[in-house]
Amino acid sequence: MESVVYWYRKEIHFWRTAGSLFWSVVCLLPLTTVYLFICHLSLLHPWQSISGFVTDLASIFFPLVYLVLTAVLLGVAYSVSYSVTPRVPETRLQNYLYLFRWSCLPHIFACVMGGACVAWCCTLFIGQRFYGLTIQQVTPEKETLVMNEAHLFLVMSGAATGLLYYINFHMQQQNYLAFPILQREKYFRVRSEMVEHAWKCIWLACTAVKSFFIFYFLFGGRIRVWIVEALNVDDVPANQRLDSLPGLLDFSVLWQTFLCSLFTCYSWTLTTILYCVYHTQRLEFPVLPGFNSPSKYCLNEALICNDALLQHLAFLDLSHLSSTNMARRQEVFSLSQPGGHPYTWRAIASTCLQQVDMLVTKVHIANAAKLASVPLQQHPEKIFHTTVSDDELLKDVLKTSSQKPSLLSRVRAILMTKPVLSYFLMELPDAKSRQLFATCQIPIWAIEALSHLAAASYREDKYGVVQQSLPTIITSLVTLHDNVEKYFKLQPPALRRYGRETPVAPRLLLSQQLRETLKTSIYRLTDTFSSHLGDLQLSADCLKRVRLFLDYKE
Repeated sequence: MESVVYWYRKEIHFWRTAGSLFWSVVCLLPLTTVYLFICHLSLLHPWQSISGFVTDLASIFFPLVYLVLTAVLLGVAYSVSYSVTPRVPETRLQNYLYLFRWSCLPHIFACVMGGACVAWCCTLFIGQRFYGLTIQQVTPEKETLVMNEAHLFLVMSGAATGLLYYINFHMQQQNYLAFPILQREKYFRVRSEMVEHAWKCIWLACTAVKSFFIFYFLFGGRIRVWIVEALNVDDVPANQRLDSLPGLLDFSVLWQTFLCSLFTCYSWTLTTILYCVYHTQRLEFPVLPGFNSPSKYCLNEALICNDALLQHLAFLDLSHLSSTNMARRQEVFSLSQPGGHPYTWRAIASTCLQQVDMLVTKVHIANAAKLASVPLQQHPEKIFHTTVSDDELLKDVLKTSSQKPSLLSRVRAILMTKPVLSYFLMELPDAKSRQLFATCQIPIWAIEALSHLAAASYREDKYGVVQQSLPTIITSLVTLHDNVEKYFKLQPPALRRYGRETPVAPRLLLSQQLRETLKTSIYRLTDTFSSHLGDLQLSADCLKRVRLFLDYKE
C-alpha cells in the first residue's frame, strides 16, 4: 500500500505546485500589459504613446511565450529550495558563504540566465533603439553592422538583476514557508502580499540599477569591446557610448532599465508568493480510517511521517481541529470497535508529548551550556528553579565545563584577534537563541492541540480517555514553560535589547510565539480544571507552579 508521503507528493504537493505555477503564468499577461503601457507612456505625446502601445500589444505573443517558459523553469528551480525551517547562520561569513555553495550554483545560473532572458523579451516589447544586438548602418560607401549598446546594456542589467534577486531571495529567506497564524482564502492572502512586496520590489529594482550602473561604468567598455571583436562588427561611436557619464545619464536608458528590473523582480516575487500561499494552505486529514481514506492516510500517520512539509501540515490540521471542530474532536475521543481502546487519542497524545519533551531536552541542554560559561559561584539561585532537578542540571553544567576546546575553536580564537576577520567570524548575538527555537513551529502546534483537546474533554469526552493523560500533559507544559523562561532569564540584558531592537521578520520570531502559546495553554488548562487540580497526580513542585497560574501571578 502507498505510504502517506507518497500519497501526499502525488495527490497534493504536485497539484499545489502546478496550481501556483499556473496562476503565476496567468498573472504574467496583465503584468506584461501594464509594463508595456508604462514603457510607451509619454506625457508630451499621449496619442502617439497609446497608438504605439496598441500596435505592440498585437505582437506580444512571441516574447510572452519566452516569458512563460522562463517563469515555469524558474518556478521549478525555486521549488527545490523551499524549507519549513528558517536558516539561522552563526556568523556573517557563514551567511555569505551559504550563497555560493555547490548546490546553489544551478540556482545562481538559472537566476542570471532567467534575468537576461526576461530583459531580452523586454527589448522586443520596447523596440526602437533597444531592439537587436546589432544595427545596420547604410552609408554612401558601404553597409556596416554596428553594435547596439543599448540592447547589450539592458540584457546585461537583466542578468545583474537576476543575480541580485537570488542574493536577496536567500538573505531575506524568502524560501522559508512561514505558516500564517490566521488561515485565510488564497485570494486575500495573495492580494495582501502583492501590495506589501510591491514596495520591496521597487527598492530592489533601484538597488539593482544603481549597482549595475557602477559596474558598467567601470567594466562595461571592456565587455563591449570583447563582444565587438567576437561578433566582428563595428564599435559604437565614441560620443554614443554608455560607459561614460553622459551615456549613463541618458534618461531613456535609465527609465527602461529600471522598468525592466522592476518587472523582473515583481513577476518572480509573485511566483514565490503563490508557491508559499498554496503550500501553506491547511490540509484536512481524516482522523479515523474509512472507505475512501485508508489508515495509511490518517492524521496520526501524517504526524509521524518523515516529510517535513507534510508533518507541518498535519500538526496544523491537528491544532485547527482541536480548537474549532467539535465533530472531529469526537473522533479523537472515540474508542475502537471492537475492543473499546482509545487508540486514536493515545497515538495523537504520545506524538505531541514527544515533540514537547524533545524541546524540553534541547532547552535544558542550552541552559546547562549557558550556566557552564559562568563561574559557578556567580549563579543566582532563582535560575535553578525548575521541574528538572538541580543535581541533574549541575551535572550537565560540570560536564559541559570540563570539555576541552577543539582545534577549530582554537584557530577561530586566533583569527578573532584580527579586527577585519573578527567582524565576519564574530558570532551574531542572537544566533544561538534563534537556532534553538528555529524548529519549534511543530511543538507550538502540539502544545495548542494538547491544551485545546484536554480543555474540550471536560465537556465532550464521554469515555474519559483524556483524563489519564492530563497529569502528564500539565507536567510537560509546566516543565517546558519553566525551562524556556529560565533560558531567557539567562540571556544578558544587552542581548535582550538587541533582540527587541533588531528588525527581524515577525515570521522568524518563533521563540516569542512559543512563550505566548505556552502561557496561554497552561492558563487554559488551569481555568478549565481549577477545582480538580488537587485530585491529579502532580508532583509537589509542579503543583506549586500551577497554583501561580491559578492565582494569575505568571
